[in-house]
Amino acid sequence: MKKIHTKLILMAAMVVTMTFTSCDGYLDVTPSDTVDSDEAITNLEDAQIALNGAYYGLITNTYYGNDFIARAEVGGEDVQTLSLGKRTENYYRFMYRQNTSPSGLWSIPYKVINRINVLLGAIESGVIPASDELNQVKGEALALRALCHFDLLLTYGTPYLKDNGASLGVPLVDKVLLPNELPSRSTVAQGYTMVLKDLEDSKGLMSENVVNGHFNRWAAKALLARVNLHKGDYDAAYNNAKDVVENGPYKLIENENYVASWLEDFTSESVFELEITSLASGNRELFGYVAHPTGYAAVIGTQDFINLLNEDPKDVRLGLLQTDSEGKKRFINKYPGRAGAIAVNNIRVIRLSDVYLMAAEAALRKSSIDQTTADNCLNDIVKRANPNAPKVTATIDLILKERRKELVMEGHRLHDILRLGLSVTRTGGDHFLNKVDLVTVTWDDYRSIMPIPQAEIDANPNIRDQQNPGYE
Repeated sequence: MKKIHTKLILMAAMVVTMTFTSCDGYLDVTPSDTVDSDEAITNLEDAQIALNGAYYGLITNTYYGNDFIARAEVGGEDVQTLSLGKRTENYYRFMYRQNTSPSGLWSIPYKVINRINVLLGAIESGVIPASDELNQVKGEALALRALCHFDLLLTYGTPYLKDNGASLGVPLVDKVLLPNELPSRSTVAQGYTMVLKDLEDSKGLMSENVVNGHFNRWAAKALLARVNLHKGDYDAAYNNAKDVVENGPYKLIENENYVASWLEDFTSESVFELEITSLASGNRELFGYVAHPTGYAAVIGTQDFINLLNEDPKDVRLGLLQTDSEGKKRFINKYPGRAGAIAVNNIRVIRLSDVYLMAAEAALRKSSIDQTTADNCLNDIVKRANPNAPKVTATIDLILKERRKELVMEGHRLHDILRLGLSVTRTGGDHFLNKVDLVTVTWDDYRSIMPIPQAEIDANPNIRDQQNPGYE
């Protein structure tokens, strides 16, 4: 292996070791993916270990472990921060500015992308013998790179449908960068083009086999459906989501098992799920601890959401509500913990229920409406919640309402509001927002997307004049 490749790999390993160490203690160990030999990533086993390291990076509390999920939840109208001073308050009130913007939502995805690019570079160098197993590793790496870039676009880029992707998105990184390579921001449209290409390429490399905690071809198709839904390519979203629903190896959880399923680490609905193990039991910054009533108790359902769920008193999802110290049922217990550790909860990145609802929505928005598929997919979710519920004729409003009920606390609501240009006003109930906060969430308010952190602006002269409007 060339020395430059060895140096880059060793640098990436150092980044992972430093980045994924937490003051809370649960990551104060050497990750199993650490690479420290001069012959790093020279065989399939090395490649698989490096791939595990990329997955490992997603679960930090400044990314999927908390912040990415929390921001999307408390930024909508269904979930709120309980009170002043609680964790998630700044996301709830949209208080972040350039000099206070948290670095992790930007830096962690890019560090994962860097690790993926090191791995892809080793694969593409030809040093590892070609095999189906290596193709699987490459496919998963491409899917993860797509996921990270997409999440960055959701966080820092204007919603695609606002201006057809003409606004600035994020820097796109498809190779290991040299120290003097400091990319500027590409447009949102260019970002979507790269994300979709990576996913299409990954789909052709991966198998359909289900391996818990890993991407496969079905998960890539489900993510393709999500990305295309945000882009407004509803035919593509429909084709991918419908394929997963009708032909994938997954199955909706039965009504009688629904509440208990949140105690499980993987279920029949797990299309792509990130595993958090008992090593995380002491990390009080993971979303499970942040949201749990016996943890930081920072997050509750809003009165509007509780009223919405109570529209059907026999809705099984009411069984997820927990009572607080005031006797109010307003904690949404999708993160109950495992084996007595409330911080230990897998992260449902893509769940089959979401794919059903994506298929239903795309069926009504695509060029040739498929009312039958929309009705079937929506009613499968409605009647799972209450088998005696009357059958409904699918409309966009009903589908979006069901998304709120079914996907609450899973990191979707703010993104749904913004992708569709909705306007949501958060008042009444237990809200404590004031006139300087973002009360009405809409894609026209600059605070609906995050400012690029000050440290990144300082470090990269090519984006110093590319801060999101309103934050300059």
